[in-house]
Amino acid sequence: MLALSLGVACRDTRPYVVGVVLASEGEQGARLALKHVNASGGVRGRAMEARNFSGAYNSGARVALQVAESLSRDTRVVAVIGHTNSSASLAAAQVYNEQHVAQIAPTTTAPLYSQAGPYSFRLVASDEHQARFIADQVMARAGARIAIVYVNDDYGRALHMMLGGELSQRKVRPVYEGSYVEDDTANGAAELIGSIAAARPTTLVWLGRASEFRRIATRLRAALPRVEVIASDGFGGSAVESDSGGLFDRVRYVRLVDVDRADTTLQRVRGEYEKLGRGDLSDQAALAYDAVLLVAQAIREVGPDRERIRDWLARLGTDHPAYPGITGPLSFQRLGDRAPSYVLVTPGARRPAGVAH
Repeated sequence: MLALSLGVACRDTRPYVVGVVLASEGEQGARLALKHVNASGGVRGRAMEARNFSGAYNSGARVALQVAESLSRDTRVVAVIGHTNSSASLAAAQVYNEQHVAQIAPTTTAPLYSQAGPYSFRLVASDEHQARFIADQVMARAGARIAIVYVNDDYGRALHMMLGGELSQRKVRPVYEGSYVEDDTANGAAELIGSIAAARPTTLVWLGRASEFRRIATRLRAALPRVEVIASDGFGGSAVESDSGGLFDRVRYVRLVDVDRADTTLQRVRGEYEKLGRGDLSDQAALAYDAVLLVAQAIREVGPDRERIRDWLARLGTDHPAYPGITGPLSFQRLGDRAPSYVLVTPGARRPAGVAH
């Protein structure tokens, strides 16, 4: 009886820890999920908490590697959710695979991530599928003159290459193709706008972020008042939600999550997220929410062991049924990828402007 009492007294009651390396909206989505998990009694009688790296989610490889090393060395961390973008996720994946830590990247779309290793999972499909979806949208605009601008990083270069291949197969030749450097658009804005305008496109495909498009939007509209813009998934986020000056008029952008899907749990989470003052539920927030629930379910079924969590994730959808997330059923195809699904939306609209693919 004494031994039993001592065993109960010494039982580990510390919270399970998940690493979170995301932008503020993704971090908020993860926190909301943790709140719901803990409010329902936690996992195996213990709470869950996040070890956050706010401000360390950027695309720099050095920072990503440092964060990954720190999280991997922390034995309390059972899995990692992140990083925010493809460049950082790819850099960090080297460490997570070496240290046998499951990495669930909510919004990493670079095709190369499929080859990152057996501990690398993501909640979105490779950009080869997004490129096909964007090419379909271009083809629906018969006779359009297409210009392509892409951000010069792992995300933009890969998506540009994939889209170029798709358009080539369909015998579509863009009238202009150019790149920009993140956070340097203002310096080269005049040259970029001049080059685009000289090509006289009717449709501009923007493979990059809304924050950079905002820098050139007014002058671009002055030069090409009727040009339509189709943007990739990187366009979404707080910059779009906070626009009140019509800078994103005539823009349609790809979303990885249909937040208007008729799902009671999704709409409840969406409502709670909006009440936090974060605007509409972003793709990264919704996917981060699902990633936390996925880790919680893994711990319930196999415990907090890193190897067992990785194995459980790898068998999700085969040996284990797909997990019912707010973004849809969660399971992984070959190489840790999720099946593709996209919608084309209008900034500020509450319904999709395109169809799922």
